[in-house]
Amino acid sequence: MIAIGGAIGTGLFLGSGFAIGFAGPSVLVSYAIGALIALLLMGALAEMTVAHPTSGTFGAYAEFYIGPLAGFLVRYAYWSAVVFAVGTEASAVAVFMKYWFANVPGWYWIVGFSAALIAVNAASVKVYGVIEYAFSMLKIVAIVAFILLGAVFVYGAPVSSGVGLNNFTAHGGFFPHGVKGMWFAVIVSIFSYLNIETIAVAAGEARDPQRAVAKAFRSTVFRLVLFYLLTLALMLAIVPWTQASTDESPFVKVMAATHVPFAAGVINFVVLVAALSAMNSQLYITTRMMFSLSRAGYALARFGRLSANGVPTVALSLSTIGIALATILTAF
Repeated sequence: MIAIGGAIGTGLFLGSGFAIGFAGPSVLVSYAIGALIALLLMGALAEMTVAHPTSGTFGAYAEFYIGPLAGFLVRYAYWSAVVFAVGTEASAVAVFMKYWFANVPGWYWIVGFSAALIAVNAASVKVYGVIEYAFSMLKIVAIVAFILLGAVFVYGAPVSSGVGLNNFTAHGGFFPHGVKGMWFAVIVSIFSYLNIETIAVAAGEARDPQRAVAKAFRSTVFRLVLFYLLTLALMLAIVPWTQASTDESPFVKVMAATHVPFAAGVINFVVLVAALSAMNSQLYITTRMMFSLSRAGYALARFGRLSANGVPTVALSLSTIGIALATILTAF
């Protein structure tokens, strides 16, 4: 659930609009390729995690099997990448809140929600796990409901409504921007799968990492592929790919097209929760990666200190500063 919480966020609910704009209906191929890459990555990572469950995971593996320089580069590169990813999630929160509060400045929401999530991560890993599990469960229920409602709507829509599988080949064909556009969308799809590796990072704090990681790997990859491909296929069938945009979530646009009362507002709430969930997960992972850097001697010793609750609060503070800078760069 923690891995799903990290992966199902802005990359799917908002970033899919970018991917559809690049590839059109062939975005389904793009996400399938991204799924294959994620499957290979997680298969290898799961094997390593079962053998060496530790906080810091692949950075520690790179150091142990390759050398200190590899461990240094992998950890810092990953920490930087995820810090910027949290910046995009925070910026997306402001986009989603505009649905209800169009005249309220976006930075109000960014600061408020970010402060709440920092407090959650500073409390204890147990509090983080409970909150993230609840976030993830809500997202899974919402996506399943979206799939069921979308399938019923597509099945029952008359041909003249413009809804149906014919949208896969209309408006320029299945590859409207050619194979090049499909490959551009693969990059976005990989961003959508980002953070499933949280399974491995959290293994060091799991009660039974050997059993938990193996089970989480199998279920997470299967669910993500199923959710992503089904939801994208239904979106493309209900709303022509030419109407995909980034000013709001494609999911909200699809729900508005079904004319189901309050459906658009409900799904906008879900995508807001998805962004907060991804922020929560990514804040956790950046904190643990900085903690690992400190314990390996690649960062100041203070970043490796734990609070009374077992949380590396100084590392959390540094990650928070980095995320704030990334959010400002993303917003402007």
